[in-house]
Amino acid sequence: MAKNISQKEQAEQLVKLMKKWQKIEKKTVEITEKIGKDSDNPLIILIMEIIKNDSIMHEKVQQFIIDSYTKKAVTLTPDELGEIWDSISKHSEMEKETIEIGEEAKRNCKSFVQLNLLTYLLEDEKKHDRILSQLEGFKSRIYPYM
Repeated sequence: MAKNISQKEQAEQLVKLMKKWQKIEKKTVEITEKIGKDSDNPLIILIMEIIKNDSIMHEKVQQFIIDSYTKKAVTLTPDELGEIWDSISKHSEMEKETIEIGEEAKRNCKSFVQLNLLTYLLEDEKKHDRILSQLEGFKSRIYPYM
């Protein structure tokens, strides 16, 4: 996006890009479903299901971004975050534990297919940990004295 345009124009461009991206994600869901139905191989079916589910979630996130510009801005109050912070902290610890387990499993795995699936799982767990860490960043901005 160009730097010399207004915030409104930037938002409009971003919404346009998100809608274009959503169309691709919808097509990805269709294609992965077809491939999964056309294959008898459990690994192919699993991989297509993983991609399909990720694409469904991508489309939801894209819609959230669109709605945040076209319907209602994103807000997060101290009360909203505070009410659930203990649960978020506990969940964050669980994600860290799954990362440790995943890393140990990878070290102990010598099979190509299983190693690649473990890598996928570990990357997803690290992504979850990163997203929860971002909430910690939100918390520090909401509660700057903490």
